Amino acid sequence: MPEMNISWIIVYMAILGQCCSLQTRHLVAGDRLKLLQRKADDARYKRDSPKKPPRTDFLQAILDSYDSTISPNFDKDQPTVVTVKLRISSFDSVTESSMDYSLTALVTQEWKDPRLMFFNLIDAKYLELDAKLIHKIWVPDLYFPNEKKSYFHDVTVPNRMLHVHEDGQVIYKARISLTASCPMDLRRYPMDAQECSLFLESFAYSQRTVIFVWADNPLSFGENLVLPHFRMLKNAPYTCEPHVRVDAGNFSCLEVRFTLKRNLGYYMIQIYIPSIFIVAISWVSFWLNVDAVPARISLGILTVLTMTTQKSSAVTNLPKVSYIKAIDVWMAACLCFVFAALLEFAFVNIMDRHQLKRVMAIRSEQQQNNIELKEIVRNRSPDGRPFYTFQGIRRARRLDFVSRIVFPVSFAIFITCYWVVYYFDNDNLIKS
Repeated sequence: MPEMNISWIIVYMAILGQCCSLQTRHLVAGDRLKLLQRKADDARYKRDSPKKPPRTDFLQAILDSYDSTISPNFDKDQPTVVTVKLRISSFDSVTESSMDYSLTALVTQEWKDPRLMFFNLIDAKYLELDAKLIHKIWVPDLYFPNEKKSYFHDVTVPNRMLHVHEDGQVIYKARISLTASCPMDLRRYPMDAQECSLFLESFAYSQRTVIFVWADNPLSFGENLVLPHFRMLKNAPYTCEPHVRVDAGNFSCLEVRFTLKRNLGYYMIQIYIPSIFIVAISWVSFWLNVDAVPARISLGILTVLTMTTQKSSAVTNLPKVSYIKAIDVWMAACLCFVFAALLEFAFVNIMDRHQLKRVMAIRSEQQQNNIELKEIVRNRSPDGRPFYTFQGIRRARRLDFVSRIVFPVSFAIFITCYWVVYYFDNDNLIKS
């Protein structure tokens, strides 16, 4: 029992010594700060002694008595208002397969911390702190709820800065790159317009402690900002509902919304114009002779396989969604037109062969009955066939002639309806 009492006494003395040393450190830092203030006041009223305390001693005195784990208005039970501003230097990599986008931005946050006020205490209006000292100053816990991955830039030094003004105004800037999720509706792809949002929210502090608001000029872009496959129609900042709700209070949330319209130039060159040419090539078989079976078969199969390959390459980078996209409608229609041209030749060839089989059957029967065929064979068609086969050829050629008109007209009607529904109607939807 005496040994246990002695051990408890030793532990109590150690804790008491730690508390005394911590209190002494804060008292010393407070005394140094009061001493610097007293020197500044004396120098303010003595014209012959305008010298103010060194900035290094003043900064050290402030940081020694400063607690970076407590918000500025913690004792007053008031929220700290933080203004946020974004300058986007690059906006790229809008990926449909993963439904996200990437950007690089300079995030600026401003707030007022009364503990850092130093009116006329030193010969400077504000202090520029190195990135190594940022962890000693309280900064808001801003994060991006819809962010997938992100990182700070640190070449050649960490791209972060902190300015402390004499009225306690703190300006914190950090350069970051992030990839954020963007749910997309691809029903009108590639004539679609997408709305991608970037959310900014406090991670641990509710609105009782931190409130985020947009600055007067909240959003700006770099001079050479170019999007590869999109053009930005508009961008606007909003306040939003928090993504996380707790009983203690809601979290402050900000949102910036980008409206992006897809550029059609790439898709016109790589998809639409080549597919139109492939469909038109399939119509060449209508001008070939009915007897040119190898040529018409080769042309039909080649165009069908080409359209199938192009359709596969057009949707390779798209997610496997359950609804039908505009590009699916286009490629399916082109494939149907090409396949219909191949079926048209098959039908024409069947008509010709069926008539030829009937003639051969009649000839065989006449030969068996020893019927003279000289009068029948005397009249021939222009291509050298007997007249009784000319009726099948005439029907086949009439079908080819009708197909030369019906197929192009039908395809032109489809193209007109397609662009009216998916392109022009989409523009009206965006404007509304």
